[in-house]
Amino acid sequence: MKYWVIIGEGGGYEEVKKVKATESRKEEVNKDPKALDRRVILQDDITFSIGRDGSRKLYLKGVPEEAPDLFLLWGHYNEQQEGINDCLIAMGAKSVNPIEGKRIVCSKLKTAAVLGQAGIPQPKTMLVDQGTDPDMIEKELGIPVVVKPSDGAQGDGVQLLKTREELDDYLKSLPERLNGVILAQEYIASSRGRDIRVYVIDHKYMASGMRQAGDAEEFRSNVHKGGSVKLYPIDEATQKMCEKVSELCGLRLCGIDLLITEDGYVVGEVNCTPGMSVIDTNSDMFRTTMQGLILNTLKQ
Repeated sequence: MKYWVIIGEGGGYEEVKKVKATESRKEEVNKDPKALDRRVILQDDITFSIGRDGSRKLYLKGVPEEAPDLFLLWGHYNEQQEGINDCLIAMGAKSVNPIEGKRIVCSKLKTAAVLGQAGIPQPKTMLVDQGTDPDMIEKELGIPVVVKPSDGAQGDGVQLLKTREELDDYLKSLPERLNGVILAQEYIASSRGRDIRVYVIDHKYMASGMRQAGDAEEFRSNVHKGGSVKLYPIDEATQKMCEKVSELCGLRLCGIDLLITEDGYVVGEVNCTPGMSVIDTNSDMFRTTMQGLILNTLKQ
C-alpha cells in the first residue's frame, strides 16, 4: 500500500527539504516500521496535467508517477494543495485528512461560524476593515482587543491592541482594499501567554499539553514564537468537546487550541497541521492510533 505524506509550507517544508537533500538520511525520512510503503514528498516536487477528456497525469520531479493509495497533505492550505488533492482523488487515492476540513479551518472566520452554529464556546469575534467604527469594536469586544488575519497561522499577524489609540491607528493602517479578511477578537486576559493544545486523531482525543509563552511580555503561546509546551491532561467533558470540534470541522487529524477562562475553556483556534511537540511520535500508542486512522481511511 502506497502512502504519501506531502509536505508544504508550514509543515516543516524547509527541514524536510534539507534532510532529503542529504542522500545518506533519505531512508531515515521515509522509514516506517509498520511496513507501509510510506514516502515523504515535498509539495513543490509534484505537478500534474488535466487532459481535454478530464484525465490526469501525475509527475514527481518531472517523472510520470502512479498515484498512491492514500495521502496526507501536511502544511498550510493553499490553491496548490487543493489542486494536488483534486488530482490524487480523481486518480483513485484517498485523503487521510479531508481537504474540506482544511478549507474550513484555513479561515478563522469560517471556523467561528461553524463552531458558533453548534454552540461551541469561543471568544466573541468581529469582521473588521478600515471603515469599521472603533466605538462599535470597543463596545462589543472591549479593549485590549486581539486582531488577526483570518487566514493566518503560527501566530503570524496576530496583535494585541492595548489602548483605544492603538486600535484607531491599527484600523487607519489597513489598506482600503484588503487582500484578506481581518478579525477582531475578545481578549481572554486570564489565558495571556498560555493555552492548551489538544490533539484529536480520527475524532478521538489523543493528548493535550499546556503551551507557555517564552517571554513575559508575549501574549502568544506559539512554540514557533519561542513558547514551550508540556503534557497537561484535560477532563473528559472537554475531551468530548474537542472531539465534536474535529467532527464539525471535518478533520480527522487536528490540533485544537483552548483558551483558559474563569468559567472553563473556550476554543481559540483549530489547526489542520498541528506541531506534534507534545506527542511522542515514536511511541507505540501514537503509531497504533495513526495506523487505525489509515486503515479507517481505506475503508471509506
